Amino acid sequence: MNHLPLLWLSLSFLSGLIIASLIPLQNSTTWFLIGSGILLTILEKMLAGRSDFIAARSKISPLPVGILLAALSLGLLRLQTTKQSMTSKDLAWYNDQGNVTIFGQVISPPVKNSRFTQVRILAEQLSLSGEKISLNNAQSISDKALLWIPNYLQLEYGDRLQVTGKLQTPEDEEDFSYKDYLARQAIHSLMLFPKIIVLEKGTGNPILAGIYGFRDRAYQMVNQLFPMPESSLFSGILLGIQGDIPETLYQSYQVTGTAHIIVISGFNISIIAALFTRLFRRILPYGWDALASISAIGLYTILVGAQPPVIRAAIMGSLAIPAYLIGRKVIGLHALALTAAIMAFFNPGLLQDVSFQLSFLATLGIFVFTEPLNNIFNKWSENRFSQEQGKGLKPFISEYFLVTLAAQFATLPVIIEHFGFVSLLALPANLLILPFQPPIIVMGGIAVLAGMLLQPLGQLIAFFAWLPAAYTNKMIEFLAGFPGTVLGVSRLWVWISLLALILALIPAIHDQFSPKKPIV
Repeated sequence: MNHLPLLWLSLSFLSGLIIASLIPLQNSTTWFLIGSGILLTILEKMLAGRSDFIAARSKISPLPVGILLAALSLGLLRLQTTKQSMTSKDLAWYNDQGNVTIFGQVISPPVKNSRFTQVRILAEQLSLSGEKISLNNAQSISDKALLWIPNYLQLEYGDRLQVTGKLQTPEDEEDFSYKDYLARQAIHSLMLFPKIIVLEKGTGNPILAGIYGFRDRAYQMVNQLFPMPESSLFSGILLGIQGDIPETLYQSYQVTGTAHIIVISGFNISIIAALFTRLFRRILPYGWDALASISAIGLYTILVGAQPPVIRAAIMGSLAIPAYLIGRKVIGLHALALTAAIMAFFNPGLLQDVSFQLSFLATLGIFVFTEPLNNIFNKWSENRFSQEQGKGLKPFISEYFLVTLAAQFATLPVIIEHFGFVSLLALPANLLILPFQPPIIVMGGIAVLAGMLLQPLGQLIAFFAWLPAAYTNKMIEFLAGFPGTVLGVSRLWVWISLLALILALIPAIHDQFSPKKPIV
């Protein structure tokens, strides 16, 4: 453990961010802690020659306590720097003050739902109400805004717009803070159904424009190759477009605890990364399996739109692969903590993002719990199944059921906190449909790519992709029909599940640092 200083520095920095988000602290307190950390480090350096001191300190911390305290204080300070006072250069300065005109660019593909379309723009200039609307007399500004527009308006990534309307502060609901949700994406202003003039098209980054254009063409091909509701499933899984999924079907996925299949999230990416890794490890030689897994995850990330939450989850989901090549799962834990710290340094509000929490905890659960669960299952099955039966059963259980169990156990506190219920069908439902997800992704992706080159060929391959997709939908609808399978839980269970997770992590992580740990 002493050979991994970045792990402990990362954990200390993340702890500082968490503490600062829970307990308001003054800047003077933070600087005092930083100074104390520096003084402690100097003091420990002066006492470094004493063996009794080194032995006593190593029992408390793998690094000098002063260095860890300084890293924790840096986390406190980093969050405080994001709480700067608002100026006239911020769009939120003009919230709720009447109409304004802003000039800006669409920075991501518009997201359509049944009622309206959401468009994210980067505002570059602003004119106040009553002034002559012109780029020449508009004041410079650089901030993001979210527009709600009618579905009949067709905007694209890279469109440069003139938008006139009233900037509003996003409202909070009783059980959900829309304001905080958008703030984590650096958006503090909302404009509902403004007047829009398209000034110029195709002004965005050409690489991103190419990716988003490919996604649009793939979406059109999905709807040509597959009937509803399977086309909506493929749109959700392959492209991250959930707007087409029928409401009743979506509720069935929620009730059965399998919504991560159709909603691109950290949990979704982590499960898919684990499935890809274990699949390629069985059919490809050493080294090539990792390359194929990383390539598959990268392709999947592009297919679903390469949005920042998906990219973050893909990075975390890929961490198991180099850890496997190096031969120590502890390297994966090290990389996971370091990656989370780097991401949180550039975006301190990330720790409150549900997708980030799910991707981090799901990946952590897969790292830490899959091997112990496999060992328990192997011991249990040795006396109950023959060697031939075990050969067929063990891969299925270890590659689907136990991976899902590990991820779901680790994410349980987040699920209870944000959704307020748990599904009693989650494990059996995942066990019944997860083995069919790799064929859906692989065959569905091949069918779409082939259809874009030669549609009859894509149509032929689409039939073999449609079968597991149709099975998945029918099975979920069947399971959702059972009554009493959703259990509403109070927030007390957040703390109970969090305590259970911590108690399970302590021996499991300690076991991962064993010097002769075999690879799962």
